[in-house]
Amino acid sequence: MKNITIRSARLVAEISPIGAEIQSLRTAEGREYNWQGTPPYWPGRGPVLFPATGAPWDGKYYINGVAFAMPKHGFVKEKAFVAECVAENKAVFTFRPDDESKAAFPFDFVLSVTYTLADDALRADFRVDNPTAAPLHFQIGGHPALAVPGFDALRTVNGYVRLEASDPATPLYLIRAREQGCIQPGRFPVPADGDGLVPLAVSTFANEALIFEAGQVRAIELLDLDKQLVARVESDAPCWLVWQMQGVNSPFVCFEPWYGLPDNEGEPRELAQRPYAQCAPAGGSWHGGFTIRI
Repeated sequence: MKNITIRSARLVAEISPIGAEIQSLRTAEGREYNWQGTPPYWPGRGPVLFPATGAPWDGKYYINGVAFAMPKHGFVKEKAFVAECVAENKAVFTFRPDDESKAAFPFDFVLSVTYTLADDALRADFRVDNPTAAPLHFQIGGHPALAVPGFDALRTVNGYVRLEASDPATPLYLIRAREQGCIQPGRFPVPADGDGLVPLAVSTFANEALIFEAGQVRAIELLDLDKQLVARVESDAPCWLVWQMQGVNSPFVCFEPWYGLPDNEGEPRELAQRPYAQCAPAGGSWHGGFTIRI
């Protein structure tokens, strides 16, 4: 399926109807900021995660005690969306459930992802419409992937991450995923340097993603080796992940705002009780999203 291109005075974005996934975010002069899925690294470019963020324990969640299989990060990342309301700087992508999706998530809904370009930013707005007479529970998240400028596979550190706390007076902490990609007990320190920055290095991601819960973070910035700003991701999501490939010096970094988290280790959950589950009320809608600033 052909990508949809939107433009502002300064930026150009390309979105694939498959998964409503960002494929490119570049300046009008051609500088690319979005990771391009280059082998042998992670092939993704910025998928939308729905109706699960992360993994359910044993690959299943429950509705009134009945088990349903759910892949990690849900299923819409592989689904064809319909591109609607395409304009110069805006495009709306919608997905409605099909027979395959209903086997994993037996509900009626409409998921809309709207991308809007301003001169310095790409905004992604999520909307979940619930046409039914019962509340609809789900998780949803973004997976923005930024290319690391000047990457050198032989260099120990290739850039830095700056975390913007919702409450600067409260120290940040991490939680970690372990068995089956589910959350292990405990809180852990942030691997920051003396300037309070997190280095992009293999050692930083020894335990895979850096996971923040409980609304601790409201924005994350990518800095280059000179600690100059490259790009910034903002969201009101209660959870964030910073991710590179584990054990690999990687030329990209993902700043992922999630409205949900994986299950705790050994704790299968009812859908409505999954960590940070969201709810679209009966006959109503839910809204969220994120902004990438260049």
